[in-house]
Formats: sequence, structure tokens, C-alpha cells
Amino acid sequence: MADIPLDEERLAQDLAQAESFRYSEAYSNYLIGGPWKNAILWAAGGDVGSGLVTEYTYDQRPAFTEYGTKLPYLQELISDLADLDRLQFVRLVEVSDSVIMPHRDYLELADVPEDAKPAHRMHIPLVTHDSCFFSADNVVYRMRKGEVWFFDAAQIHSVVSLTRTPRIHLMLDFADRAGTGPLVNVAQVETDDRIPARSRVARPPLPDSRRAELMRLADLLTMDNFGEVFSIVIKTHFRWDGGEDFAWDTITALARASKDPAVLPHALELLSYFTLNRSDGKE
Repeated sequence: MADIPLDEERLAQDLAQAESFRYSEAYSNYLIGGPWKNAILWAAGGDVGSGLVTEYTYDQRPAFTEYGTKLPYLQELISDLADLDRLQFVRLVEVSDSVIMPHRDYLELADVPEDAKPAHRMHIPLVTHDSCFFSADNVVYRMRKGEVWFFDAAQIHSVVSLTRTPRIHLMLDFADRAGTGPLVNVAQVETDDRIPARSRVARPPLPDSRRAELMRLADLLTMDNFGEVFSIVIKTHFRWDGGEDFAWDTITALARASKDPAVLPHALELLSYFTLNRSDGKE
């Protein structure tokens, strides 16, 4: 929705300071590969907490955490950009050499009060690379450094980082309650597309021969290598257009054809947990 200038020198100082933080690895079960590392910069009561959004006390006013106050440039950027009255969480998130399973967010927040429940998500890439991709609505795209992105995290989406180089984002969650102005104070880019053409990644249609090769993985698929096989499927989605719901449809078909009887129940359980129901509030 916008581009913002970043002060490279001050950003580098903050990111160097952040290296001393004890990052939470909450939600790393969404990844195949490395961990999903996040440092909480803003949260209810200014509490760093566990990183699990269900474990915060929502009757306390959000504020900068101990970590947030140690990053003066990012603290200034957040304060100038965001409507702090509706801002619920800010995380500094690092990912590398991983795929994130297609999932929906916010499914576990049924018990959070409606006026405090995170409902709108914004990303600002601080460090990224051309081998990092996002996916939503079967569109693959890049978020580039200094861009401001809103997207509906309640829809199925996925991420892949195909290098060990870290991808570092600011991730902001806003509550869906009435306010006196926009969620962010920034001039929006004029575009008719939800995902601008300049950001989209062209993918050729997945040929039948490649799809058949993937299906032969069923002969090898067991509980021991489920993650590795699913990672191959997800990475294929980011390089080829296999159609809507390609990743979950393909891993479910592979699981049905697997000789390991434990694989299909496992695949169906993951499908439900990541896309349908996490009402128990657990990670």
C-alpha cells in the first residue's frame, strides 16, 4: 500500500542491538526448515511474554516492551506510522531457509475480547532478498524492503525463503475497533490491484509430467520424511502454478497413496489445524 524511506544507518544499529534479544520461537511448528524467530516489541501491558498471542492479558493497554524501548529507530518508526490506539502487537520476525505451511491466522483467538482481537496485519520488510516469496489466492509475490503491506491473514497464505540469508520483517497487528483515522499514517500507492503487477512473480503452469513426478513421491512418503516431502510440494507451488489449494490437495493425495497408514491421518490433522480450527488456543 505504500513505500517508506528507511534510515539505513539507524536501522543497522537497531538490528545489531536486536541480535542480543532472546527471540521466541513460538509458531515454529508452522515452518519446515529453520525456526520462526520473533521478538515482541509492542504488546499488552508492554510484556515481552512467550510470543503466543493467546497468552497475553488483553485487559491491559498495549505498550512498547523492554525490547521495543531498546530499538529507538524502530520505536520512532512505529510511533510515527501506526495508530497506537488500535495497535495490538508488533513483532520483529526473522526467517531463513524455510517454508511456511499454507495456513490461516487468528483461528485461535475466539476467547480474546472482540475490541482487542488482532484482525489486520501489516508487514514492513527491513531485510529481504529475491529468494523470499509470499503466496495468497494462488498469487506468488515479493514484499520488497521499505514497502508497507496489508493483507488478510485470515485467508490461506504461505511464505518461502530459499536461502540462508535472513529475512527480517516488522509485523504489526491491529484490532478491529473504531478509530478516528486510518490504521497507518502514510501516503498510499495508487493501484487497482490488491497485489500490484510489479510485485507478482510469473510462474508457468505446472505440466502434467511434473505433477506425475510429484505423485511418485507417495512410494517414499512415510512419517519419517513427511516434512521433507511436504516442503518439496510447497516449493513446487512457488515455482509452478498448480492451481488453487495445490499444496494441501497434493500432500493429501500423496498421503492417501502412501503405504504408511499413519501418514493420511497426520496430513488431515495438519490440514484442519492450519486452515480450519485452532480453537484450543494452543501453538
